[in-house]
Parts: sequence; C-alpha cells; structure tokens
Amino acid sequence: MANFQTALALYFTIVTAYVVAAFVAGDRLTRLQLHIVNSCFAIAAGIVGSLTVLIFARFYSYARQASVPDGAPLIDFRWPLGLLVLAVFVGCLVFMWSIRNNTKGHA
Repeated sequence: MANFQTALALYFTIVTAYVVAAFVAGDRLTRLQLHIVNSCFAIAAGIVGSLTVLIFARFYSYARQASVPDGAPLIDFRWPLGLLVLAVFVGCLVFMWSIRNNTKGHA
C-alpha cells in the first residue's frame, strides 16, 4: 500500500508541475517547446500513472488473498482508479490547449 501511495503522490506531482507550467508559460511556448513539454509530460505521466494502477492492482490481489479478521468488505476500485488517472491526464492536456488558445481580454 505504501508503494501505491508513493506512486499516486508522484503522479499528482507530475500532473501539478505540468499544470503550473501550462498556466505560467503555456501561451509563450514555441511549437518546439510545446512538443517537448507535452512529450515529457505524456511519457512521465503515462509511466507513473500506469505503475500507480498496476501497483494498486497487485495490492488488491494480495489483500483479496489475505483473510480479513473483522469481515470488512474489500472494495475494488482498480477501474475507477484507472479512469481517474486517464481523466486527469486528458484534463491536463485540455488545460494546456485552453491556455494556448485563450484570447486575451475574454474571460
């Protein structure tokens, strides 16, 4: 579980860094810089996001095999977690796109 928490924290650190960079400098990046930033984000977030989901899936399989003494139900949120990782990833790219295509003076 600690590995899952670490991977999830790392994923959201990467996401936050990308969103802050998009907000601060997204509209001033050249095309080459934009491709470099987006590629680095896609690679890093793709790897860490996938690892986050896979680590949780491993944890879930071990927890399912272990006996639960108090009979507490084990909740499987592998699919919701995967969808969350994907939605955050796509949302970040849409955020960068909106910063790049924002017309000055219109809120």
